[in-house]
Formats: sequence, structure tokens, C-alpha cells
Amino acid sequence: MIRAMLLANLPWMATLVVAVVALRFLLALSHARLNLAALRSLHRDEAGAVQSLSFVLTLPVFVMILMLIVQVSQIMIGTVVVHYAAFAAARSASVWIPANMGTLDETENRISALALDPAAPIDGDGTRYAILPGSPKYKKIEMAAALACLSIAPSRDVGAILPPDAGATADALVRAYQALVPDSVNNARIPTRLRNKLAYSLANTRIVVNFLHKETEPPLARYDIPPDRNEFYPNEVGWQDPVRVEVTHDMALLPGPGRLLARRVPSPYLGVDYTAASIDERGSVYVRSLTASATLGIEGEKPVLRYVQAEGGPGSGECECDDDEEDDDGPSAAAGSETTQPTQSTIQADELQLDLGPAKKETKETTE
Repeated sequence: MIRAMLLANLPWMATLVVAVVALRFLLALSHARLNLAALRSLHRDEAGAVQSLSFVLTLPVFVMILMLIVQVSQIMIGTVVVHYAAFAAARSASVWIPANMGTLDETENRISALALDPAAPIDGDGTRYAILPGSPKYKKIEMAAALACLSIAPSRDVGAILPPDAGATADALVRAYQALVPDSVNNARIPTRLRNKLAYSLANTRIVVNFLHKETEPPLARYDIPPDRNEFYPNEVGWQDPVRVEVTHDMALLPGPGRLLARRVPSPYLGVDYTAASIDERGSVYVRSLTASATLGIEGEKPVLRYVQAEGGPGSGECECDDDEEDDDGPSAAAGSETTQPTQSTIQADELQLDLGPAKKETKETTE
């Protein structure tokens, strides 16, 4: 992950070095000198001044290069954040795919919507699948990526609308921020800014989720083999299958540098202006897409004790234990759901241990 992050930032690092060198050359060209004594007495000087022609000509270029340095630095920070978002989304997938969402098609390791995807870039031998949008587990993974990109989302209102099912997440963000910064309770703009950031991040963050079903496990198909007809499901991810999540975030650029970089420069020598082609104008915002990916394995085998996640909206974090209800998950799930009362086999085992106690003692005395 660190290597991919450094390679993605390498072109921007070169651009940053060129911009700093150009800024230093411009300062030398304008004969500018840093005089701290004159700078400290500037606010008391009322005599006025006459600027040199070189300073007046180079000032606009100086400001433009300075803003370019700021924008390139922000893009480098955004690249790091998107790589972290890919890891956070992959980690969320490894945790939520083995979870039981309480629905018929999304119990442990099962996905309600998937399709074959032979072109998925996952190394290994097996069948490649894509997890389709819309399922509860997909929403959890998507929310993890959006929350990771929250720090680079604009806090001003850019027209993004917060989805109704993300209201609980926005309220949790406000409460967490107020707990960390108690003085922010008196600032009425903080909740609005946090909601704007979450709305933009959700609207401009996209994910692609793939997994590789290894050849060491049965293919995803309905077998219907007794005695346990529900042992294999056609939508069940293997407990050792790697999951790859690709995150794409449309990062909002600064208004001035974004407008400048989006302007195409026609040149018969340079050819296509790739910088301008990579920037889109969406209303009053100029954006550039940043993409990263991460691959992790899911948590492991199915849990022995049945635990159902309650659907309280994406990111709600609510859960409930399903100890009494049974569904068609088969005998293993039904046995795992009995957590409060001892099963018949447990009682018989206890009685067997009590009956064997004296026999074990007698055997020991005979041996002695």
C-alpha cells in the first residue's frame, strides 16, 4: 500500500519540485530581497512607495505559481487519503461479508447480488466475481470509503444532497466532533459543515468490489445434497477468498487553480493536454478523480454463535443477537442459535460426565 501510494504521488512530487524551482527563479528575476526590519516598520510607514516595473510584472505569475504549489500539495494529500479509503473499504468488506445481516440472502458469507467478472484484476486461480450495488453489505463498504474521504471533502455547500439513510451517520459525526471539541457546541455552523462534507463524500465516492473464489472450494452453485441441503449456497463467499475494493473519489479542487488547470492549452508540440482532460467542471466545482485499490481476505470461517446485525441504516452500528428465531440456514445455524438454553446434547454430555466420575475414580484406585 505504501509503495503504491508513493508511486501515485511521484508525478505530483516532480511537479511540486518544478514549481518551487520556478518560484525561486522568479524571485531572483524580480530582484526581491527579504528585509525583516523594513517589514516590521511597514505598518508605521505613511510615506508611500513606488514599485519597480519588474515586481509589478512578476507578481501575477508569482501568485499563480504559489497557488499551484498549494493545489499540488492538496492533490498529494488527497492521493494518500484515497489510498487509505481503499484500505478502509477492504477492511470493511472483510468484516461485513462474514456478518449476518438478518436477511434471507445475506447471512454469514453470503451476498444478495453478485455477477461473474472475469476481468477483475485479482491474482490467483479461481473464478472472479463482482459484488453488485444495492445490498446491505455493499452499503456498509461504500460508507466506509466515504467516511475515509471525509477529510478532503469541501465543507461549503456545493449542491450535494445528503441521502435520507445517512442521517444517523451525520448525527453521529456531529456528536463525535462536539465530544472532541466541546467549544464547537456554541458554533451553529459546525453541524452544517459536517453534513456538507458527508453529502459531498457520499455523492462523489464510488467503489468496485470483487472477490476471487478459489479452486480449493466447491464452485458457487446450488447442490441440494442431503443430509445438509443448505451446506453450500450459490452466493456464499469462501472463507479464504480475497476481496478487492477499488475506490474512486472526485476530489474538489480550489476554485482559482481548478479553473486555471481545467483550461485547455492548445499546442502543436505538446499534443493532448492531459491535465485539463483529467479535470471536470461540475457546477461551481472543479474535480479530479483519484483512484486506489486494496485487497484483503475475509475474516475467516463462519461464527459458531449466531449474531445478527440489525439494519438501522448505513453506519448506524446497531446490532442484535438472534438467539430464538430460526430460518432456513440449516441445522448448523439452528444449533448455533441456542445460546441461552443448554441443548439436549449438552445435558446428556453433562449427565454422562457425572455418571463416569465414580467409574474413573474406581479405575484409578485399581491401577494403584
